[in-house]
Amino acid sequence: MRSYLVLTPKNGPDREHRSTIIMTDGFSWPAFLLSWIWLFWHRMWIAGAIALAIQIGSGVLSTMPGFAIGGWLLGFAMNLIVALEGRHLYSQSLQRRGYTLETVVFAQDRSTAEEMYFSNLPQPEPKAMPSLSEWAPQTNTPFPAAAGWQSSGAGLFDHGGR
Repeated sequence: MRSYLVLTPKNGPDREHRSTIIMTDGFSWPAFLLSWIWLFWHRMWIAGAIALAIQIGSGVLSTMPGFAIGGWLLGFAMNLIVALEGRHLYSQSLQRRGYTLETVVFAQDRSTAEEMYFSNLPQPEPKAMPSLSEWAPQTNTPFPAAAGWQSSGAGLFDHGGR
């Protein structure tokens, strides 16, 4: 079972819940392989800049004699931290932007988590259909005579011989 975070925007979800974010909580392969790009993609600018600086520093360190293993380990450790904590950082970033953490859903996959969350939402009450008397015009006069149809016309939309 995996855990999924459900985040809604500050003004509440829209009618179709398109603005509701359901995100997996856990390890992220894209964040592991492309750490600073993943952070920039999710608009975490400061964390992305720090990750980029550490990547550059680990690359420089790995070219120095005697520090090659240290440079590789520093880069690997930074990628691993972003992969393990990146989604948590992203959820915190969304909460700072006004999103609200509604709940955490435990499910086998994302589609099941979506079904579990959306099935527990309150359903809107059905509105009664208006009766015919509420939307039909209320007139006591008979329908007016078909004025303007006295002349013959050849077209489909012949309006008063015009």
